[in-house]
Amino acid sequence: MTVALPSIDPPFSARLHPLTSVASAATAKWAAEWGLTERPELALRLRETDPARLAGRVCPSASLEGLTLNSDWQAWLFLFDDAYCDESEIGSDPAATTEVTIWMLGALEAGEAGPHDVFAGALADLCARLDAMASPVQRTRFRQEVTAYLYSLVWEAARRRQRMPAQLAEYIRMRRHCSAVPTCLALIDVVNGFSLSQELWCSPAVRAAADAATDITCWTNDVLSLAKEETRSIELLSLPAVLSRRQGLNQAEALRACTAMIDARIRDYLEAQQPLLASGDPVLARFCADLRHWIAGNLAWSRETGRYRVTAR
Repeated sequence: MTVALPSIDPPFSARLHPLTSVASAATAKWAAEWGLTERPELALRLRETDPARLAGRVCPSASLEGLTLNSDWQAWLFLFDDAYCDESEIGSDPAATTEVTIWMLGALEAGEAGPHDVFAGALADLCARLDAMASPVQRTRFRQEVTAYLYSLVWEAARRRQRMPAQLAEYIRMRRHCSAVPTCLALIDVVNGFSLSQELWCSPAVRAAADAATDITCWTNDVLSLAKEETRSIELLSLPAVLSRRQGLNQAEALRACTAMIDARIRDYLEAQQPLLASGDPVLARFCADLRHWIAGNLAWSRETGRYRVTAR
């Protein structure tokens, strides 16, 4: 099944890191070594998803070490999502999801791989590699965002158990966390070799730009992954589903509404980045450039990956 690609057109061009194929081979090897792709069908799914290409799209100027760390993190997220979230019975069980979250928090906070789960071991490895590259502020920032992501999965499981989508405002707020996009934005300066201070990271102006970029990425994913989610998810939890069930829209109407919301958030991002660029701070200029890479790169990868199998229109 294919989904006709709606007219989502950010005014930014996408690039690809020249060492993407090198990162792809390294990520496939890393995932196999940690047991994430022990079953052949999982290795095939990882190849079809091509997380290294997503990393290459969203950080086209990173160091090879940064690109590979980002690629491995994308692989972890996609495989973890398939194992424990959308396509798993655990993803509809808040108690079981909480137990998995405890395992992952042990790896995240204390480096405890434990005997429970291959994903915990892989996460502990990622954190150790991050710690070797990052400042204490950057390490803490990433762990805080991953913690929020893990807790948001319990919310997702509760919503699936209830078989009732959230109200729109609740969905927008929680989707940011359960998408894991904030975890990726927390890595922007690490993988690209610069440092954004905590004061700037927490400033209202940077938060406005980052939130807009996150929403654009999340909602674009909700639209382009629709066919995949309808086919493989236990219970559909996405922006089109929320608009359809809460506002009485059919699928075509919901998709048009999603596209309009994405276009509006692109305008919000363009407005939000203006004071950051006008500040003359080269760190803020670099951060904005990488936010734009995330917006355009995620869309380009979504057209290319075998995970969603979208077609252009």
